[in-house]
Amino acid sequence: MRPRSLGRGLLWAVALITTSSAAFPAPPGSDDVSRVGSDDVEALGRREAARMAAGRVEVSVSASADVGSRQFKYSDPVGPLPVTYLLPIAPMASLGLEMYPWASSNVPVLRDLGFRGRISQGFAVSSETPQGVTIETSWTRFGGEVRQRFFVLGPHAMELGVYVGADASYFGMKSAIPIPALLPAAQTTAVRLGFDARLLVTGRLSLLWGGAYLLTISPGEIYDRFRRPSVFGVDGELGAAFGIVPGLEARLTIRYTRYVASFKPVIGDQIVAGGALDEQLQFGLGVRYAH
Repeated sequence: MRPRSLGRGLLWAVALITTSSAAFPAPPGSDDVSRVGSDDVEALGRREAARMAAGRVEVSVSASADVGSRQFKYSDPVGPLPVTYLLPIAPMASLGLEMYPWASSNVPVLRDLGFRGRISQGFAVSSETPQGVTIETSWTRFGGEVRQRFFVLGPHAMELGVYVGADASYFGMKSAIPIPALLPAAQTTAVRLGFDARLLVTGRLSLLWGGAYLLTISPGEIYDRFRRPSVFGVDGELGAAFGIVPGLEARLTIRYTRYVASFKPVIGDQIVAGGALDEQLQFGLGVRYAH
């Protein structure tokens, strides 16, 4: 009798579950919601595949070990020529970040509008006067831009970019004892207007180059020692990138920055020069990961 009662109980439970499912059907439109969500995921996947096939980077990070140098010299002196400053070698480390927040969208212009930033820091840097006095020296370079990119497809694909942003070179110099010579310390900031390009040479090797005009908005302390200084700069970059694995590449870069200054001296000024030239050179070897 017990087994038959147990079987009848199971039959009643199945019937109750079936009746409950019929009495409480699935919410209307639930299948439509699932289908819409699936369509969105598929559309995003297609856009991502198209972005990667076209070489549209969404975000990239870079790091490099650099060597920098700086020379500051004067022109057209009246009287004794101010001493030229030379820093032949300065170890530096650099970091860079580039982002295109709308790279996966279908908007033609917005998907190629991005932001780029970089910073380079010198370390273990010191200077010395001809008399052997040590000068505590620091060097930091940083900047950022808004960049619009364009693509030229083909066997030697090219990416072109135009940008506007800010650039700064902070060169600090301090000494424990007074020094009669002029120290070319300067926190120079400028608006940076320029272009850059990347050309695919082979399957893994690409060439990099670019140039910019530096509209100086704050020349720096050294220029305050002269009458009515006018300062502008130019910037140039060359490099090569070699692909290691998809998304990861090794880079060799060279950057040359040149600030040109002119002064308006008058008779009686303590220090007289017609102008000055500030040249900064930076070599870098590093890696870049892009997605």
